[in-house]
Amino acid sequence: MAVDYLPVAWNDYHILSQQLADAILAKKPPYDEIVAISRGGLTLGHLLADFLRIPISTISIQSYTDIQAQGELTIVLPLQKSIQDKRVLLVDDVADSGKTLIRAVEHLKESHPKEIATVTMFYKPHSTFRPDYFTRQTTKWILFPYELTEMILLITKQMEKEGKSKAEIEQFLESLLYTKSQIGFVRKHHLGK
Repeated sequence: MAVDYLPVAWNDYHILSQQLADAILAKKPPYDEIVAISRGGLTLGHLLADFLRIPISTISIQSYTDIQAQGELTIVLPLQKSIQDKRVLLVDDVADSGKTLIRAVEHLKESHPKEIATVTMFYKPHSTFRPDYFTRQTTKWILFPYELTEMILLITKQMEKEGKSKAEIEQFLESLLYTKSQIGFVRKHHLGK
């Protein structure tokens, strides 16, 4: 099955983050703390911490092993500070299957916050978890601007398995808005080509 991709440029990412902050700031009373899920929620969490002027902490949950292949959910770094009686924003990049957010909410509830609201940049309609705040709904695989090496590698390896030539792969990557410089960097340092 072919994968449909949604490339997201840095400027668009910043605009969408600000839209989320607008929606969050419209709710009263304000939130006390952001907990960003590493890795996907780190960039969005950082921007929201700036827009909302509240502190940020992290937890780390690993799940994806490949494009569209989710492995077992493991909390590899639990929450390191108290959120007891605080109003918390739990932040991730996308609600895809919903399993990561469900597991993260379970983990945070152990710390007895007053409230947990969830925030993602994107929401996929097949997700078993709908975040309280999100900017866009999509069924596509999102190409975030902060994971270009990871995605160029995954797409390249998949296309090589399909027997695509170097030129075909490069042309496809460019159609996803990756530059020749970015593709060349990944090939040089991570593919040895």
